[in-house]
Amino acid sequence: MWNILGGFGIGIPPVIKHGKKALIDRIVPDILNGSKRICLAITEPDAGSDVANLTCEAKLSEDKTHYIVNGEKKWITNGIYADYFTTAVRTGGKGMDGISVLLIERSFGGVSTRKMDCQGVWGSGTTYVTFEDVKVPVANLIGKQDKGFRVLMTNFNHERIGIIIQATRFARVCYEESVKYANKRETFGKTLYEQPVIRMK
Repeated sequence: MWNILGGFGIGIPPVIKHGKKALIDRIVPDILNGSKRICLAITEPDAGSDVANLTCEAKLSEDKTHYIVNGEKKWITNGIYADYFTTAVRTGGKGMDGISVLLIERSFGGVSTRKMDCQGVWGSGTTYVTFEDVKVPVANLIGKQDKGFRVLMTNFNHERIGIIIQATRFARVCYEESVKYANKRETFGKTLYEQPVIRMK
């Protein structure tokens, strides 16, 4: 579930919606057939929800053919398995107007990942990602330079509603299981449900 929703479900939509046709044609088939994996790389050690202030930097090369990317990303779902990183980078000045989105490919070199030990959802492959002088072709720009903030915010729409649905459903499952157990388990000659302190809950 976390491979499909946590990586594919949030990593590929920006590419499909805002990427160049040549980029889409090159990478999407392999992602759809499962031979390649993708993730969304936005959050940083010092910039979580505050996307407008991220610091992972992408500088355009002198010949304007590549971006050179340096920086770190943290808590990246599926990053340990990913071949592609849909990455938020700073290409301009401060704030949201300096953000761009690049598709960084692990094969470019300079990309290192390490799995983070978290308290749960271990299958999500939560990852710390480091980019060191990664050379990314300008063809891998998703959307327009310095206009990536809108791309990211649009992507958050389906991501956030998916999290809401999951949280609500998981809560319901926990509640249902608790009620079933309370009607089955007996203590002091009664089911838990018949005990006032449990019944009131």
